[in-house]
Amino acid sequence: MRTTAMIVALILSLSLSLPGQGRSDEASEAYFPLKEGMRWEYRVTAAGGAPQTLIITNLARRQVNGVEVTPRKWELGKTTFFQLMKKDDAGVYRYAEQAGDKAAPTLISPMECHLKLPIAMGDSWQMTTKLGNATLNLKLSIESVSDKVKVPAGAYRDCVEVKQVGDQDAGAEVLGYEWYAPKVGVVKSMVTIKQKAQGKSVTEIRTYELTSFRP
Repeated sequence: MRTTAMIVALILSLSLSLPGQGRSDEASEAYFPLKEGMRWEYRVTAAGGAPQTLIITNLARRQVNGVEVTPRKWELGKTTFFQLMKKDDAGVYRYAEQAGDKAAPTLISPMECHLKLPIAMGDSWQMTTKLGNATLNLKLSIESVSDKVKVPAGAYRDCVEVKQVGDQDAGAEVLGYEWYAPKVGVVKSMVTIKQKAQGKSVTEIRTYELTSFRP
């Protein structure tokens, strides 16, 4: 479950101006909306495999160890899990994860910052996570604040592009890109994972594209 959650979260975490360009902190936070009831549906494609459907739904906020979090329900094929997100003035974090409805939350230590706030062109930050049982060190950076992205759900302007570059202590290399659209969140995500298996170099490329969105 931890591997599936990380790979999905890794590739996948508004028509306003950015900080320094007339954009407020509140508007910046809207790139990762956590309002209850929001629902995203993505088409997931990988070389050599049939397309899959990923559905993410924001649930009602609740407290975990005295911290307010927004549970996000992830449904990918027959797999269902929850990511518990925490937001503050500095960013949006994956605070905990939960394997099922009745499972106890598992805290993420250290918390994973999926989007640093306020949004600023050229800004970067570090994130340490797990890919399988190995540690993955990622550097995330904001590469653009004005991209245009077209996906099955529609065309989006003024998208923020976040680049993810990392390496794993077991030898894997990760290169990913995510595009956050105004008032929607992630509309497209691409990740390439290179690793060695049985002495051979194996490359996995996955793409996530938004097919529908319910605000």
